[in-house]
Amino acid sequence: MSKTVGDILIGVLDDLGEADLKKFRRKLCDRKQEPKVRRGIVEKADPVDLVDILTRTFTEDGAVNVAIEVLGAINCQDVAEELTEFKKSQGSCVTSGDAMASATGPKMNKDKHFVDHHRTALIDRVSQVEPLLDRLQGSGIITPNTYSEVRANRTNQKKMRELFDGPLKACGSKGKDIFLDILMELEPFLIRDLKGE
Repeated sequence: MSKTVGDILIGVLDDLGEADLKKFRRKLCDRKQEPKVRRGIVEKADPVDLVDILTRTFTEDGAVNVAIEVLGAINCQDVAEELTEFKKSQGSCVTSGDAMASATGPKMNKDKHFVDHHRTALIDRVSQVEPLLDRLQGSGIITPNTYSEVRANRTNQKKMRELFDGPLKACGSKGKDIFLDILMELEPFLIRDLKGE
């Protein structure tokens, strides 16, 4: 059975040793880019927990990129190169999921989730934003806090943009599958149009 992204990342972090692992945790929290990782979450995390935090926060593809960046910053170039080689050998992770199986059409890029591929069109064209937010909160993709922050935006486009830049960036392919399922229910004609049907 081939190794998953999680397996590789756990192996890499396991090999670091306690001092480098501590530096890794600190540098991870010091990153300026969003989404940020809070120190309290990673302070006592072992390699398995750290990988779980990385993949939940950045998705699998993003977790590898962030790990490479942080490893480079703490002068663990050999390990960073090992991860870079793994990434090249894998190519980009292709999303698998029920929604994805039905979401591939002539306009679909196979290396990206349907939701990411059609980001601009979804931001511009989704009109049922309030019901979408209700269902995203109900399914746990967004928190009540995020729900309020997104709703506070004046236009549907700003609401959708904030959704994409925050929760959807962090929720990974499973979360995007749920998002797409909800959109297919609320905006069936839009999704069919984007799929080229």
